Amino acid sequence: MNRLYIDGENFLFKVADILKANKLIKEKSDITKLKISYLKELLSKQKKINDISFYAAKLHKYKESKTLERKSEVLIEAQRRLKRYLTNDNVSFITSGHVRLQSYIPADKKHREKVSFKEKGVDVRLAIDIMANVCDKKAKTVFLASSDSDMIPVVREVQKRGATVVYVGFATQPNHGLIATCDQSILFRDDEIIESYKQANKTKRE
Repeated sequence: MNRLYIDGENFLFKVADILKANKLIKEKSDITKLKISYLKELLSKQKKINDISFYAAKLHKYKESKTLERKSEVLIEAQRRLKRYLTNDNVSFITSGHVRLQSYIPADKKHREKVSFKEKGVDVRLAIDIMANVCDKKAKTVFLASSDSDMIPVVREVQKRGATVVYVGFATQPNHGLIATCDQSILFRDDEIIESYKQANKTKRE
């Protein structure tokens, strides 16, 4: 089987950069629909993809401030809507790990509230699933949609076990380490990402 593994947070950040640059969204949380099946068709011109898995971290509500509480609620709702859409698009939505509040500095008279989050555990689950599927002969070709250099050791290990690894990245921001390590690379152009978003967000009148 040929499987596509998508590092959700990593992938969506790249997608959001493209959509924001083209004034289609304002925030990453605006992405509640994305036509992954359209992107799958583009990738399948090389090899037919049998299965798609999208990995995302579990979100939590934080009550350190009203602003932070509202923001976390927006993120949770956006993920819920994205999960529903992707599931209907025949994508396995896998929740693993957590998004944790890394630092919080309350607002004062001179400064705005400062918040930072950190994702934990998703890359571990992604790596384990890839290794397990290759070792169990359930994945012959791995399409890896992640620009995280931490995945390079995983790529090398599955290659040793006979799997072919295709790096799936972005033409505007490719990971050159993964390009050099993987057997093949396919880089999405901005217009292809935009088309995937537009197809998912068509109105009935359109």
